[in-house]
Amino acid sequence: MPEHINLLDKNEMLKLLKGEYSVRRVKRSQFDHEPMNVPTEVSVVLVDYIYKAPHCKRVFQEALKVLFSGSAGDIFLGFDYVDECLLDEKLGLAAFHIDTAMLIPLLKEGIRRNRNGLSGRTAFCSTSCLEWIRTVSSSYEKEYGFTLLDE
Repeated sequence: MPEHINLLDKNEMLKLLKGEYSVRRVKRSQFDHEPMNVPTEVSVVLVDYIYKAPHCKRVFQEALKVLFSGSAGDIFLGFDYVDECLLDEKLGLAAFHIDTAMLIPLLKEGIRRNRNGLSGRTAFCSTSCLEWIRTVSSSYEKEYGFTLLDE
């Protein structure tokens, strides 16, 4: 596990978010859902690093914006972070609330731009990333009043 990551450096933050630093693995039982097809344990990164250093919120959000401007894989990874953050906020586990007014439009644009790549990429099991985003987006509309897809 990396010990000395400068969470105020956007490049190091991006490396952490993208799984370039190894983090502890979550032990899953046979009854847990299959993990998302992303390069790191998103919940571990948030709990063990980001939430322990709430002063890094601005850099974390800047790194998410970089993910949203990238490839379909980067966008899905960024989506997974946003989804986990919203869940953590709801459960009272987050050290801060992300700025959805700033981040969601950028995420929506990245999804729109990479729609084909997200359709061809598997989130887990046989579900495509776009199918999973569509499912989650409908629950966001009910709970938060925004969607991730303009369909």
